[in-house]
Amino acid sequence: MKRIAVTGSQGTIGARLCDELAQDHHVVRIDLEHGDVVADVRDIEALKKAFAGCDAVIHLAGVVAVDAAWDDVYTTNIGGTYNAYEAARICGVPQVIFASSNHCVGMYEVQNAPALYEPGFGLVVRTDDPYRPDGLYGVWKAFGEAIGRYYSDAYGMRIACVRIGSIIAADDPKHASVREGSGWLNLTDEQKFKRLAATWMSHRDFARLVRAIIANETVPFAVVYGVGDNATRFWDLEPGRALFGFWPEDGTQ
Repeated sequence: MKRIAVTGSQGTIGARLCDELAQDHHVVRIDLEHGDVVADVRDIEALKKAFAGCDAVIHLAGVVAVDAAWDDVYTTNIGGTYNAYEAARICGVPQVIFASSNHCVGMYEVQNAPALYEPGFGLVVRTDDPYRPDGLYGVWKAFGEAIGRYYSDAYGMRIACVRIGSIIAADDPKHASVREGSGWLNLTDEQKFKRLAATWMSHRDFARLVRAIIANETVPFAVVYGVGDNATRFWDLEPGRALFGFWPEDGTQ
């Protein structure tokens, strides 16, 4: 049993992940209003208290909006991510998992949508392809990966950045709520469902990926994609398998 701190523990991803991890780990749920610790990621002293004695930190918290304004990106997202890494370092936490996003390379999708949602399009974005954020939100995620590399190299911490695709509350890429998503792209309803079929990841698989990362104590730094084994996916899953022995069990055909 490990002691795992999770910021953003009441969010769409965090709530389900915490419930899953709590089956066999001690989970410290950190959120703005509810949880074991009520704290704002802009408050590094609060994070230091929450992270004390932890074996790992999973940083999910932030303003989640592709079109987020600079004030939110700068203070809560970039500042909060620095605080999470630094508080973990000060507390001697050996491992941080950062919830990155496909949006740090989102311009590959923007410039090829909606054609890349079709079978056989051929684009596969790798983890070592250049950053191409599709907004300031994506810039934050690129920052989170870069500072994670620094904390790994400079302080010997194990850092894993998961570029999450589409994890939705309904956990079903065919759910009616898909029509309400992908607002930053000019897509028809049919195209939105095709996008989700390409980018979806189940809550179950995300938890499995996190577990695989937590169990590994040899990989110093990694960037992997969090996406299902979808027939039309356009992100490379191979690093997750090569580094952590993970391959998703769920996917769309």
